Amino acid sequence: MADNNRGRPRDDDRDIYSSSREQRNPQRTPRYRTNETNELRSRTQRQQNRPERTNSSAQQNQRRNSGRTNRPPASDEDIDRYNYVNRDIYSSSKKSKKNGGGDDLPPRKKKKKAKKIIIAIICVVVAIIIGVVAFVAIMLSRINYKPVDTTSYVEQPSDAPTWDVISDNAITNILLLGVDRSEDGTAQRSDTMMLISINSKTKNLNMVSFLRDLYVEIPTAGKNKINAAYTIGSQSDVGGAGLTMQTIENNFRINIDHYVEIDFENFINLIDAMGGIDIEMTQDEVDYMSSWYYGEYGQPISLQVGMNHLDGKGALTFARIRKLDSDFGRTGRQRQVMIAIFDKFKTLNPAQMTSVFYNYAQYITTDLSSSDILSLATQAGTILGYEVQTSHVPEEGLYTEIDYNLVPDLPGTCASLREFLYGSDSSSSSAKNTN
Repeated sequence: MADNNRGRPRDDDRDIYSSSREQRNPQRTPRYRTNETNELRSRTQRQQNRPERTNSSAQQNQRRNSGRTNRPPASDEDIDRYNYVNRDIYSSSKKSKKNGGGDDLPPRKKKKKAKKIIIAIICVVVAIIIGVVAFVAIMLSRINYKPVDTTSYVEQPSDAPTWDVISDNAITNILLLGVDRSEDGTAQRSDTMMLISINSKTKNLNMVSFLRDLYVEIPTAGKNKINAAYTIGSQSDVGGAGLTMQTIENNFRINIDHYVEIDFENFINLIDAMGGIDIEMTQDEVDYMSSWYYGEYGQPISLQVGMNHLDGKGALTFARIRKLDSDFGRTGRQRQVMIAIFDKFKTLNPAQMTSVFYNYAQYITTDLSSSDILSLATQAGTILGYEVQTSHVPEEGLYTEIDYNLVPDLPGTCASLREFLYGSDSSSSSAKNTN
């Protein structure tokens, strides 16, 4: 029987991965097998021909490796050189370095941005200055500015000492006038006359009350109570404040620099705008004031011995109590109210002070100029911290009471007043002006 498998490879000799052509021609060696065989043969031959490594060749390799220097670690500059994420693409250019290029923007763009910022800041500052100046101008325009003439009635009373009127550049004397006007505004009198003396040398804030029953010589009117000077002056061109200032200067030989005038009705509103003041009261003052307040305003008031918080009406009532004791006690209460006002001002913030001034400046009459007011305003914080001292004219033992009039001993009163305001060196007849 013929062998049908003659010439065919057996299954165990057949390469199952070879192609059909290779199976048809078993005499032909596949190309990929030839390459593998050659590679294997070369590898085996190299391994057989490779000499064993001797100590000399190891030493040679060691010498070769020892000649190599260790590369130093990369610096930050080298790292940044290839850091394309955070790298300023303009920093390497000569033009950028020459013009001082920044980190984020090209030099020209950065200069333009800086210029815009500077211009914006300047505009804001100028706008603030203009706003402040305009606001101050509006505030000052609300004050009733009324200058006075204190030179037309310079006289030397017959019983006054022949001393020069003393003044000092470090001392500013401001006469505070509280005016009581009738409902129609025709009749008026100065019920309160208080000298506020600001001494920048000794850091003192001195208050001197002039009792309204002082019997002195009034220019053009002869002898009369001192509060009549306001009434007489208000009926002439010199004005009530001007004649009152001249009367004090003539009789007591001290210089009055300025005046501030406010009527009682607006005094009430001013105290209310500040939020009231705190006043310490005695039992007699509580009893008398409770009765008078109810009779004046038709409503009760709650008071106690010690500290009381008073509104505008309560503060005015307290300041005008007279029949309880005397005019000395009344002026003492007026100074007490004034000190309480100063203490209250210390607790107000700038916004509250501005609000009070803006709303009630129109009710104040003064000869203080805008520059004078600005000067005092800039020093207000310092002045309110000065030590407060009080006095009154006449002092005990320096007057004679005749028919309810207080006739002062002018030489003694002038000497005492000068010493209180200007110091002991000014209380003699040889004292001169220190302008």
